[in-house]
Amino acid sequence: MFFISTCSLSVAYADFFKDQKLSVDLRNFYIEREFKDIETENIGSWTQAFMGRYESGYTNTPIQLGVDASAQYALRLNNHNVSRADTIIPYDLDTGRQDRDYAKFGATLKLKYNKTELKIGELLPKNPIVYIDDSRQLLTTYSGAMLESSELEKLKITAGRVTRINARNDDDFRKLSLFRPNAPRYESDGLNLIGLDCMFNTHWTASYWWGQLEDIYRQQYLNFAYSTHVGSTKIKVDARYFHNTEDGQALYGKIDNQAYGVMTTLQDGNHTLMSGVRKNDGASTFPTLAGYVPQPYLHAWSNLGFVKPNELTWHVLYRYDFAELGMPGLKSTLRYLHGSDITREGFKDNKETEKSISLKYIVPTGQFKGIGLEVMHIRTDLKYGTAYSRGTDYNETRFIATYSYQF
Repeated sequence: MFFISTCSLSVAYADFFKDQKLSVDLRNFYIEREFKDIETENIGSWTQAFMGRYESGYTNTPIQLGVDASAQYALRLNNHNVSRADTIIPYDLDTGRQDRDYAKFGATLKLKYNKTELKIGELLPKNPIVYIDDSRQLLTTYSGAMLESSELEKLKITAGRVTRINARNDDDFRKLSLFRPNAPRYESDGLNLIGLDCMFNTHWTASYWWGQLEDIYRQQYLNFAYSTHVGSTKIKVDARYFHNTEDGQALYGKIDNQAYGVMTTLQDGNHTLMSGVRKNDGASTFPTLAGYVPQPYLHAWSNLGFVKPNELTWHVLYRYDFAELGMPGLKSTLRYLHGSDITREGFKDNKETEKSISLKYIVPTGQFKGIGLEVMHIRTDLKYGTAYSRGTDYNETRFIATYSYQF
């Protein structure tokens, strides 16, 4: 009997270990933001990060079980500009200095049945309601529960509840709140979400998502996209719409915002061209979560965000892959964004622009495969600053070296 039980247990957990994955990522990140207002001190840091992630397979049981675990650590390498928060390293208000280092840890329980999976614990979502942030040093992560099901053909259903966030510049899981600088912080008990993603055929896709940050805001998202080929050129037209209102106790007051836009992407060989327009309607800024949470499902999302009341934004991006010139792994990106018609009391003809250029190379093969180098330069111009401060035009430079290895 003992032999039979041992064999059964070994069979049940065979795929759990056979399909497991372990990866290690190293990231050296230098960033400096130079404000054009000479009275404003620059911000930035130079840090080294170590990130490890373990993903198990699943047990061979009626309800399959698995676990994930992660560890992240970042160390500041210089002592420049430590007296100002740079949104990367945690900032200690008591000492008025950035921390020397910080770490994050997380674990996730996975349960799977057929094509339905439930994750409980640390979450790394990428959807229109809540998104991770990997644009700086350590990843933004969340805690809660997320269910994804693809049981129905051509339809993916997502439902979840997120209760806490571990922001990119924090080492603790905290309750969710609204990003509102220089305002009191009010916390929500959780973020509820439901999403439907449908692929009608090879050309048409559609999505509908609903989210509720309890007692702060409600959000709806609708998307239609069409893809086709004309000769060797891939064409995609993508229309997106957000509708945001206050929820429950409305801890941050009335929220009145809609955002709708359309973008066209042309890809031919090594050339990619993206261009579009987005309009914000309503008296409120587009709501995002506290902790510098991005919203890349907004057309024209960038450093500035272009999320101000009634703002009209047009944008263009060009990317080139140098593979055809015998340099696979090397890509360059040019981007320009222009926002106008911004509503701000007492200011007329309010506008802002952002220009960026980046060059990125990842070694594709050989002994040094997985090593990446990236340099980016961003220039912004805000006619009247933001709603919270003035003189916030800046130039920003980033140097990033990465290495990824999978065991």
